Amino acid sequence: MSLVQQNAKLNQILIELGRSLLQYVGHCSSWSSRSQAALEQEFPKLVAIQQGHVAQLSALLTERRWPVDFGGFPATYTDLHFLSLSYLSKQILKNQQAVIAHLEQVHHELAEDAEGATLVAEVLSSERQLTARLQELTSAGSGAAA
Repeated sequence: MSLVQQNAKLNQILIELGRSLLQYVGHCSSWSSRSQAALEQEFPKLVAIQQGHVAQLSALLTERRWPVDFGGFPATYTDLHFLSLSYLSKQILKNQQAVIAHLEQVHHELAEDAEGATLVAEVLSSERQLTARLQELTSAGSGAAA
C-alpha cells in the first residue's frame, strides 16, 4: 500500500471519529433523568477523549503534509436533537461498534506503515475502553430506571 493510500485510510478514520454519533450528540441538547446522572456527568469526558484521537490523527497527517479533511456529520443525525441521553447512548454504542470494527480493519491494512499502525492501535485500544465505559454507564442508568 502506498503512502498516499495509507494517509487516505488514516484520514478516513479521522473523519469517522470526528463525525461519529458520540461527537454529534456532544454538540446537541439531550435530556437525561436523575438515574442517569453518572452518564450525563461523564459524557463530556468521553467526547473529549474521542476528540483527542482526532487531534492525534490530524497531527500525524499534518506532519506528513497531508491535506486533512475533517468531513461532515451525516444528515441522518439531524433528527437526533432533544432526545433522551438514554436512548442516544444505545445508538452511540451501535455506532462505536462500527467505528471499532473499522479501526481493526485499518490497523491490519496499515502493516507497512509502522507509525500509522501504532497510532491506530493506540486509538483502537482507547476507543474500546471508551465504549466499555459508555456501556457500563448506559447499563447502570437503565438498571436504576427499572
